[in-house]
Amino acid sequence: MDPAPSDHLREIYERRAELQYAEPAPLPDPRVDRKFARMLALTSRCLPAESLLDAGCGDGRFLAALARLPTRPTRLVGVDISERILATAARTVEREGGTAEFVRSNLEALPFASESFDLVLSVQVVEHLLGVEEGIRELARVLKRGGRLILSTDSSRNLVSRGLNAPRSAVVGALRLHGRRAAVTFPHRTFAPDEITHLVEAAGLAVEHRETFRFHVDGVSAPLVQRALNRLDEALPRHGLGDIVAIVARRDR
Repeated sequence: MDPAPSDHLREIYERRAELQYAEPAPLPDPRVDRKFARMLALTSRCLPAESLLDAGCGDGRFLAALARLPTRPTRLVGVDISERILATAARTVEREGGTAEFVRSNLEALPFASESFDLVLSVQVVEHLLGVEEGIRELARVLKRGGRLILSTDSSRNLVSRGLNAPRSAVVGALRLHGRRAAVTFPHRTFAPDEITHLVEAAGLAVEHRETFRFHVDGVSAPLVQRALNRLDEALPRHGLGDIVAIVARRDR
């Protein structure tokens, strides 16, 4: 089998896992972590289901949270390109009293038969792939007919956060400080909401729901500030200006 486009990035992600995810962390506070709250809510709406694949599961936080639900899927499976982060994910799920299977694989070439899962979750992964179309096609391929993909990625239309961060960004740009503090660098891109919608539809899925959410201020991690931004996001009418675009799509054929 020919290598998938992102196969050669494995060592980068192994290094990132060693530096940033060596130990299980507490599950995020959904009042503060808007991404965690919204993606867990969107996934929960698709339950009950027999099987769920978390494609690009990272440290296992979503698998652990899902394992605690009364409507949890019977079979939970996590995939990631990094063996090191899968070890952390397994410990995270075990700590929360759950069980899951873990498989090291590149999302662009998943080692599962077609139509293997009722649900596929993929949170903030496709923006790091070199073969985005290949990755989304694989997510669609392993879905059962009638199954759903719950996917999120970074939005290029995050105009609110860009406005909030404009002064700081101007200073960082002027001083040429971009990337100075990054211990590990890896591919990253953003998508306009319509762009990622078209990619999902091109993989043969029907988009049922799309939303954007979350605002942020760079360099400010205080929970009080983030909660205030989350309340603003929640209070606004449905908008397309958030940092993250999320899609729920169904496989009909």
